[in-house]
Amino acid sequence: MRGGHPFWTLVWIRVAFWLGTAATLLWAPAAGEAIAPTRAWDPFTDLVFGTFDHWDAEWFLEIARNGYDETSAAFFPLYPALVSLLGSSLVWGTLLSLVAAGFGAWFVSEIARERLGASGARDTVLVLALFPTAFVFTSVYSDGLFLMLSAASFLAAERGRPWVAGLAGASAVATRSMGLALLPALVYLLWPRRRADAWRLLPLLLLPFALGLYALYLDREVGDAFAFTDAQASGWERELAFLGPLGGLWMAIEAGGHGALELLRDLPRTGAAGSGYSQPLQVSFWNAAHLLLLVPIAWLTWVAWRKLGPALGLYAVSTLVVILSVPSEGFPLVSMPRFVLTDFPVLMALAAVIQDRPSLRTTVLVGLGAVSAAAGVAFARGVWVA
Repeated sequence: MRGGHPFWTLVWIRVAFWLGTAATLLWAPAAGEAIAPTRAWDPFTDLVFGTFDHWDAEWFLEIARNGYDETSAAFFPLYPALVSLLGSSLVWGTLLSLVAAGFGAWFVSEIARERLGASGARDTVLVLALFPTAFVFTSVYSDGLFLMLSAASFLAAERGRPWVAGLAGASAVATRSMGLALLPALVYLLWPRRRADAWRLLPLLLLPFALGLYALYLDREVGDAFAFTDAQASGWERELAFLGPLGGLWMAIEAGGHGALELLRDLPRTGAAGSGYSQPLQVSFWNAAHLLLLVPIAWLTWVAWRKLGPALGLYAVSTLVVILSVPSEGFPLVSMPRFVLTDFPVLMALAAVIQDRPSLRTTVLVGLGAVSAAAGVAFARGVWVA
């Protein structure tokens, strides 16, 4: 790829943002719960590798060190198992995320190149590297591994390698339940043209099989085969919405609309009083902002189907359906920006939109980079933005 290998493009961009964010913690030190709880090797590595040591990172490290309980079962096993093999280390877990994300960028660029050419593939990698929630690629989060495995599965299916697609897809499911969204696209790509080729679909059974294996493990380990769904309901208030994605969409519209009204009503009074902004007001802002963000994501999902073909369109639609089908009470679209980070058809669709439009391309990439920097600093200071 002209302009640099996609692996190194993503790695160096994220390292630059990572070190820049770490510097802000010296400029304006974090306090209280915003201080990273895990130690690395020495004061310097404590600062750098602790930059994004918040939220799910602590869950993954706890699982890697001490195994599962009823609550941690919400986190799927492949990533913490690999972190455990690396010594349950904050340092090595973070580097695992970064390296996996780099390979993910490489696979995504190969998928994009066949549809958008070299320039479109390069822009897809830049959109991925500059995406506002891409700071998780330099944290103990499973997103980098999931991106690598899901993109590898799609690419293998596209190139007619069903067993590689099935194994990579099963590994993606073992990393995050969202991996099941791959199935419609993989079936489309591997659908046999002759009866004798029907075996090509057999490897795709590995995806639900991976989910079943995790359920069997949880049944033995914590006594509940469905602990992963029970934990989402009890710990994160995520449950399957009535009417599925339509129910989730209605919850998002309702929460976002109420959030916007509360901002208009309470923000002027709160600001005038000088007493600070409350957590409910913050949640109102996030609900309104996420509903607003859902509009371009839905549009880019349609662009992916129309411009990039049915296979990528199916994966983008399936991902959006999963996001909307399992909303969280009070904050229906929580984590949506992080889930979209690995929805590579949507990122490719954005690259397609800005291709051959230099002014728009510059505006989008600079805007993504600016929001990415702000989001990284907020996350490093313990503010939930992912």
